[in-house]
Amino acid sequence: MEWQRERLTWDEKHMLAAITIASRSSCEVLHTGAVVIKNKRVIAEGYNGAPEGITNCLENGCRKKKHGVDFETKGTGNCIALHAEINALSEVSKERAHGATLYSVYYPCADCAKEIVNSGIQEIVYLKDYKEPSILAKELFEARSIKVRKLELDLERCFKVLEKTGNAEIYKK
Repeated sequence: MEWQRERLTWDEKHMLAAITIASRSSCEVLHTGAVVIKNKRVIAEGYNGAPEGITNCLENGCRKKKHGVDFETKGTGNCIALHAEINALSEVSKERAHGATLYSVYYPCADCAKEIVNSGIQEIVYLKDYKEPSILAKELFEARSIKVRKLELDLERCFKVLEKTGNAEIYKK
């Protein structure tokens, strides 16, 4: 039997892309990323952060903290950041997003779910729940028959595969 190099699955590759883009987050507290995939290719990506041209929290401090609003308090209008899913979807037309898959580090919130449903995304793959998944988000996804699945990502296996690419020195200190 001929030796074959182990490779990342498409799910692993795309979720690692979402995790990597999360490293660009400009939120002081939560770092998340999302990628839109069509035909196994990234067509858009986004992370949570301030809108374009607006000073972000890393540079100007967290607006919620400044106003004494606890991070867990949602819907107060005090957070300046756009969510990763919204940032990713703003990078691609509705026509191009139609039928695509969205990989997101976190299960989308209700506001993101509305945009996802409207975009024509057909599948959502996520890594972690942020608290409890939104009941409204679940209802919206079910109403539009959007497939939603939680990915069990074995990072140790992924890093072993990456080390075997012949570029092991890149991954070492």
